Amino acid sequence: MTFLNMMDELKYQQTKFQVNQKLQTLISNEGYILFEPSFFEDYEAFVLKNKRVKKERMIKMFDHDGKILVLRPDITTSLMRQIIPKWQDRSVLRIFYNSTIFSRTAMGQIDTIRQFGVELLGDGKKTADLEVLNLISKVLNLFNLDYVIEVSDTRFLEGVMSALELNDQEQSKFKDILYRKSTYDLNKFIETKNLSKDTTMLLESLFSLQGELSMIEDKLKSFALNEQSKLAFNALKERINTLDDKKRYMVDLSLVSTYDYYDGILFKGYLKGSQKDVLSGGRYDPLTENYGKKIPAIGFTLNTQEVIKEVLVYE
Repeated sequence: MTFLNMMDELKYQQTKFQVNQKLQTLISNEGYILFEPSFFEDYEAFVLKNKRVKKERMIKMFDHDGKILVLRPDITTSLMRQIIPKWQDRSVLRIFYNSTIFSRTAMGQIDTIRQFGVELLGDGKKTADLEVLNLISKVLNLFNLDYVIEVSDTRFLEGVMSALELNDQEQSKFKDILYRKSTYDLNKFIETKNLSKDTTMLLESLFSLQGELSMIEDKLKSFALNEQSKLAFNALKERINTLDDKKRYMVDLSLVSTYDYYDGILFKGYLKGSQKDVLSGGRYDPLTENYGKKIPAIGFTLNTQEVIKEVLVYE
């Protein structure tokens, strides 16, 4: 942020300290331990595991052996590379971090985003999903923020793509369209496929499958879903109905993340009046397998810079 005078900057720094202190106190009291991620990732390995992340946004450099490194664009990937090779069976690990990710802007400048995140590893039960989802509410309620959490289950769209019989390239294109919420591109995509009337109706309605759980449940009765999509929605419904603060949670069945490592519940959080997510996360068991051992894993990351701005508005 840019400040016109020192008093504004001091106020920002004081609020930043208070926000971080509240977050760390809350999460520590919930049994999570601070873990510091490394700054650098192997460029080729990161790109291979995160194919939809734009390469031009990464900040690259060389080590003394000429190997290409990238300045940390994602903290979860960094943590898994550090933790999974040392993993002990039957462990359950609760960690949190308060760190920075780096990217390059369209103008070529280095952009930094401060993130506070939570990861729960080694527990694949429904109760682990609920623990993390309820933690999200506790975190955002700390600051009396007006927010909404959009949730989905990646297996719902996997069921849709399975019915469409898409190859890997087509799946990537389809997910990119959903990520950008482009109705025009979705309709063009549908035109290229020889689809049944029922399937066409479902695809054309994907962006409207967003809202309160009961409303989405009613809408889905109009479509012939396959078993995979049905099971995914039922699992999502079960979790939402068990939450402590479920009125804050809305369904978005077209929800897609920048990162392809999510498998299961997926969520993004928005502050009132903002189009940009301030929080994101989900279950990412497949990511751990990339580092030698598949273990249950779920977590979220919070953009603390956006939270601080919002807190300052109401002070």
